[in-house]
Amino acid sequence: MIETIAETLIEYRFIGVFLLSLISNSIPFVGVPYLNFLILITPFLNFWELLAVAVLSALGASLGKVVIYFLGRGIGHTLPEKTKENLLFFQRLLRRWGIFAIFLFAASPLPDDVLYIPLGMAQFRLLHYFIAVLCGKIVVTSYVMLAGKVGMEIIESYTDNFEFSFAIFLVATVLFTIFVLKFNWKRFFEDFFENR
Repeated sequence: MIETIAETLIEYRFIGVFLLSLISNSIPFVGVPYLNFLILITPFLNFWELLAVAVLSALGASLGKVVIYFLGRGIGHTLPEKTKENLLFFQRLLRRWGIFAIFLFAASPLPDDVLYIPLGMAQFRLLHYFIAVLCGKIVVTSYVMLAGKVGMEIIESYTDNFEFSFAIFLVATVLFTIFVLKFNWKRFFEDFFENR
């Protein structure tokens, strides 16, 4: 059964990864499932395939976040004039550190749509936005895939059985995903910056 699931996952890896990343990131506040998919296919990829999948996934995810940006922009057009004036101040504030904030959110498990929708509303420069998101997504997809590959190799070195190793790997992926979803990232980063 595990072999069948793995074969299905691997069959459409390049176009499938791109489309899954694009669709997952086009839906507000639903970006985690595509990372699970990436982790699960890592045992079946060589180094160059890992690199290609990481870049394709990052590109798909970044294009998905452009959809989120335009969603925010559409919302911005419906706001009253006073709110639009406040957004102009927000836009000026973002010129200094916005690109770094975008990169940080894209490269981490933070709920990035919380930042990206207001950026669209404030009409942050689209090219700068896209480049920062793409760089961040390349970082997150690369470290997820590297962690998956190394994790699977470590498990397999102890079990000496691919099917059993993959089953352990699958359970570990599910548990890690639950941790990422349940962990209070907002409070963690607030405490981190307060302590500094």
